[in-house]
Amino acid sequence: MRWLIVILALLAGPVQAELFIYRTPGGHTVFSDRAMTRPGYAPANYAARRGPRKYTGPTLITPASVRGATLISPGRQAVERLIERLAPQYALDPALVKQVVAAESAFNSNARSPKNAQGLMQLIPATAARFGVQNPWDAEQNLRGGMAYLSWLLGQFRGDVRLALAGYNAGEGAVARHGGLPPYAETRNYVAGIISRYGKTEHPYTVVAR
Repeated sequence: MRWLIVILALLAGPVQAELFIYRTPGGHTVFSDRAMTRPGYAPANYAARRGPRKYTGPTLITPASVRGATLISPGRQAVERLIERLAPQYALDPALVKQVVAAESAFNSNARSPKNAQGLMQLIPATAARFGVQNPWDAEQNLRGGMAYLSWLLGQFRGDVRLALAGYNAGEGAVARHGGLPPYAETRNYVAGIISRYGKTEHPYTVVAR
């Protein structure tokens, strides 16, 4: 009866752990919420014989396998909603901004690069100051500063998404010096990666003095 009460108590309410049952060399029955490996302990139920379950992480479903079904975290969802709200204020396609944020910080608002680029859109201090960002770790301020810069770059390069992205990665001065896409491998890979996911090379633009 005592063991029956123990079992009922373990099984009552929401199940949060498996029950592992063992018999000891002395003939006692041991109940545990985790697998045991003590010498002489004989498994007495299926869970004990099978052992602990192996953790299987969530499967990342990519757009290539199931269109539009990418697994994303709650944090990323919040950032994406913020992008969708703010992007129209800067005449930007939210889809483009999302790809830039993904490439820059993987939607991590605490990201910092070895060159001290900070936050979601990886603003260096000079760019943050240029576009009025006081706290680059604040998600909305960072997005506003990065979007203002990206919108300005699209205006400078007449809606050419490749050149605007190159300017965002390497600086507009590098694009001007090389008369187009700079020959840096990092910049070329950055641009190619975003373009392949965004799927467009032109974007509406407005010329804004800055």
